[in-house]
Amino acid sequence: MHGIAATALAVHRSILCVDVQGYGGRTNPDQLTVRRGLFEALSEALAGSGVPEVSFESEDRGDGALIIVHPDVPKERLAGPFPPKLAAALERHNGSAPPGARIKIRVALHAGEVLYDAHGVTGSAIVTACRLLDADPLKDALRDSPGAVGLIASDWFYQEVVRQCPTCDADTYRPVAVSVKETHTRGWIRLVGCRTAPTRVHRLLSLHPGAEISVPAAAALLDVPADETGVILRDLRLEECAEGRFRVPALDDGLTGAERTDALRRVLAWYLGTADNARRILCPDRITATLTLPDAPGLPLTFTSADEARGWCEAERLNLIAAARAAADEGQHDIAWRLPLALWTFFFLRSPWTDWIESLGDGLASAEHLDDDRGIAYALAGLGHASQHRWNFEESIDLFGAARDIFVRIGDRSGEGWALHGLGYACRRLQRFREAVVHHGRSLRLAREAGERPSTGMALTALGYAHAGLNEFTTSLGYFEQAHAIAADPHAEGWALHGLGYSRAGQGDFDAAIVHYRKALDAFREARDRPGQGETLYNLGRAHLHMGRHGAARHCWISALAIFEDLQTPQTAGVLARLRSLDPRS
Repeated sequence: MHGIAATALAVHRSILCVDVQGYGGRTNPDQLTVRRGLFEALSEALAGSGVPEVSFESEDRGDGALIIVHPDVPKERLAGPFPPKLAAALERHNGSAPPGARIKIRVALHAGEVLYDAHGVTGSAIVTACRLLDADPLKDALRDSPGAVGLIASDWFYQEVVRQCPTCDADTYRPVAVSVKETHTRGWIRLVGCRTAPTRVHRLLSLHPGAEISVPAAAALLDVPADETGVILRDLRLEECAEGRFRVPALDDGLTGAERTDALRRVLAWYLGTADNARRILCPDRITATLTLPDAPGLPLTFTSADEARGWCEAERLNLIAAARAAADEGQHDIAWRLPLALWTFFFLRSPWTDWIESLGDGLASAEHLDDDRGIAYALAGLGHASQHRWNFEESIDLFGAARDIFVRIGDRSGEGWALHGLGYACRRLQRFREAVVHHGRSLRLAREAGERPSTGMALTALGYAHAGLNEFTTSLGYFEQAHAIAADPHAEGWALHGLGYSRAGQGDFDAAIVHYRKALDAFREARDRPGQGETLYNLGRAHLHMGRHGAARHCWISALAIFEDLQTPQTAGVLARLRSLDPRS
């Protein structure tokens, strides 16, 4: 805002504050990409909302911006068209950006008296807007939202602008108490870009009845390669009205109830099959059963590499969430309980736990509606894992115990092994290591009897950690060495190497521990396993501390903290405590 004439008297302005979620834990190149995407999205959304450049000043805040809007711009433009246009622009950025450069932002709206000087603007109204932006309810709401924008309006702005304007969607706001430093007030939160935003799940089937679509256009709508699109359209049984052109029905118009259900089922089944193909490449040791439908009406995509499968999951993340919701809402119950489990990789590596828990809960209800014991057991086990990642281990034991009992009753030995692994992990976290050894031992026996190599490796690694918890490091080392010898993918290799490092540290051989931890970190980075990276960095820092390398320990823990904060996991508190132990003043 340099160059703005100073004013002796305060002038009334609309105030827009913006802050990027999780900016500090990113790499420098990702931060540059985020900043470019943020300011391009702000510029596009402001212009599209009728806010010309001459009518506002923008101050760069590093990981955000302060925008002062002149009184010639009606405030309704900031509360009406601006939020959805900003969300749409950010979604376009996120659709092509690498994972580390995707953007979710908090936005605060307020208005009041401001003063200009040679350095910018000041005033209590700006302080209030900044305090609203830092409100915990807004941070929590955005963290749990699949949308890109979390907006908070001051009570004045909501009462005087939002409530009075039919296009501002006042019923989408909810009141919250704001208490930040010396500011104690009420704000109004709106999440933008979740649930109501159109997704590719519906785009293909939401065209006008009878419309014709070319293969390239369908490829853009489905976000799949053009050379595969024609096959998909034929497998979805859309009418081919000319060479390379298809006639598309609509979900909401022109179809009978049966036709609409059939069309929707084909799209959902295609997503289920493709997601399951991705899962079996990326996390083969998690669920060994095939989750696709026996009568799947669409031909799903297949993948030749982990990078290809991962890229599809990342590109389709919003559609996958929408598909899981649509399956439950539309009564496609056999898809509704399978799809959250097929999305294991997506949820495990990205950790949007609220979405996963919601879709698993819907899946459990669908399985119960069908009286499908297998579906009930798998949904319960999925909820058990979700509970573990929220560190609710007692609840996890109850869920896994119920799942195991059903698996035993129906004779699903693979599912039984999966539930036993979850029980063992929860017992380890609760320091009940003897019980963990029993559960993991049974899981290992079932995996070996079934000849399931990935599950065998997972059980061996788990037994290593259980014995390490009993300080039986020589025994644990043997299990980790066996697991490492049969590791079939970077994810499994990473946890076996991490275990080898953990056992060596337990034996006091910190040099060897550091070597194994560094190899584990490389494996987790190759697998894009961020929880694994965070855990390894944390323990690598502990090993460095034992060697008297305080600087190296601090570096590891700062990197681990950035990961755990981004994933919103409870390990954050433990890492902060470690950092403060190095320097109580920090």
